[in-house]
Amino acid sequence: MFIHYTCMDTIGDERDELATFYGIRYNRNGFAVLSTEHNAHDYLLPMRDEEFKKVLIELTDAIKKGSNIVYVTNGYVYRVRRGAMLPFDGNTVGKYVIKTEL
Repeated sequence: MFIHYTCMDTIGDERDELATFYGIRYNRNGFAVLSTEHNAHDYLLPMRDEEFKKVLIELTDAIKKGSNIVYVTNGYVYRVRRGAMLPFDGNTVGKYVIKTEL
């Protein structure tokens, strides 16, 4: 399955990206971390635990339906070097929505 998102890098450049989706996890720093084929970068989505649970349900539903692509909407995905973290600012938490169509 592929995942499409609008990515913000560390210097503020914004680009749409398409990647192979391998999984998602939540870390204690307030970010969901997307796993993709990009080995040099982590893709971070700032969110609270309750938002992560909602996103996880949406992704699971898309997988069950056999979707070939999902879209991350309503917030930026931040590209950082693998293992790097962003400072968590509760004001920048996204209200992400996973869609199978735009």
